[in-house]
Amino acid sequence: MNTTELKSAAHAAWNEHDEALAEQHFLAALAIDEQDAVTNYDLALLYKYQSRWAESLRYNRRAAELNSEDEAAWWNLGIAATAISDWATAAKAWEFFGITLDAATTTAPDLKLGLIPVRITQGEHVEVLWANRLDPARAQIVSVPMPDCGVRFHDIVLHDGAPRGTRELNGKEVPVFDWLEFWQRSDYSTYVIEAIVPNALAVNTLDRLVADSGLALEDWGSNVQMLCKACSEGEPHEHHDHAAAETAQEWQPKREFGVAALNDQALADVLDAWQAAHPEVELVEVYNALDADEDAEDESV
Repeated sequence: MNTTELKSAAHAAWNEHDEALAEQHFLAALAIDEQDAVTNYDLALLYKYQSRWAESLRYNRRAAELNSEDEAAWWNLGIAATAISDWATAAKAWEFFGITLDAATTTAPDLKLGLIPVRITQGEHVEVLWANRLDPARAQIVSVPMPDCGVRFHDIVLHDGAPRGTRELNGKEVPVFDWLEFWQRSDYSTYVIEAIVPNALAVNTLDRLVADSGLALEDWGSNVQMLCKACSEGEPHEHHDHAAAETAQEWQPKREFGVAALNDQALADVLDAWQAAHPEVELVEVYNALDADEDAEDESV
């Protein structure tokens, strides 16, 4: 086959989810014409979605050398370099977009690029979480994810660069980015609190106590919408404050909260203070979702 036929065969194999055959055809095409910028980019893209970052970096760099105006190649070069903490290469890639990074740094940067939503996809579970964007390819989760999400508060994740959908933040539409993989796991656990809460005042008190203790809270009874993947990419999602969350509907006393805490005692202190302030609150169940997941894995062995 000539290069045109090989590239067509590669894309056909990729579409059929035969990535090994796609890789074989791309490499065969490059063996004939290593100066083909598009094929270098396509092979790098294949490696990107396989998290084969060293190879992705290599072929994106080559694609950018062959076509210095290829924005996608430069961006994916930056992602690959970030994935393996090659900050000198990342700095060169982001410079193309006017983003300054110290090329001599040996530590992960925090450029404080603002709050963004990141779409986490784990099997059938799709959840959009808010995160502080540290650089063009990394963000630190600041929502408390639901247990099935597999992500924790303060995890740092690697995310893609192409916006897919939007969410509203302070009256403005901000782009949603798809996650690629974990970059650094946090030490926080996700605790689940099931409680009977008679009013919004008690929820606000819990919110304040959690914040004062340096923990994080998510009211899964009012703040979280579970969406299908298609809906998650197109429909706006609003983050409500606890006091106003249910003003337009009947208050639901049965609540489920997620709390991010480093240890059991930190959460126990908050719950003791909460019940002292609101003895009318009934705690039904409190558990560490991470421990529950480990128990389930042990039972399946």
